Amino acid sequence: MGMKDVNSELKKVLARVKKAQGQIQSILKDKSWMDEAKKYAERQGKEAKKLINADVEKLKSFVEREKKELAKLQAQIPGEVAKIKKFMDSQKKELGTLLKTVQGKTKKKTRKVVRKTEKKATKAASETADS
Repeated sequence: MGMKDVNSELKKVLARVKKAQGQIQSILKDKSWMDEAKKYAERQGKEAKKLINADVEKLKSFVEREKKELAKLQAQIPGEVAKIKKFMDSQKKELGTLLKTVQGKTKKKTRKVVRKTEKKATKAASETADS
């Protein structure tokens, strides 16, 4: 390979480099691809905003519904507490009555048992005294 071949190869390479450089410069001068990319990015941004706004609206309506439900429950709580208190008071009274009844009956039975025991004891004592 002589000098001539090397020079011709270099010229070919330089020609390709110049051609590529020209293409790059024409692309850089022609900003339409950048405009297209910008438009695409804007479209995607708008789509993303639509999706986000739709989700935000759904979330907002959900939160509003839950807020209303909680307000209803909060309004019902005092009434429910009053009902429970009334029920507990009635149960307390009923248990008190039952307790008094049971105590009264146990006292009567205890008195009867004590009297019978006393009668037996006095009878047994009188029998032993008689003998």
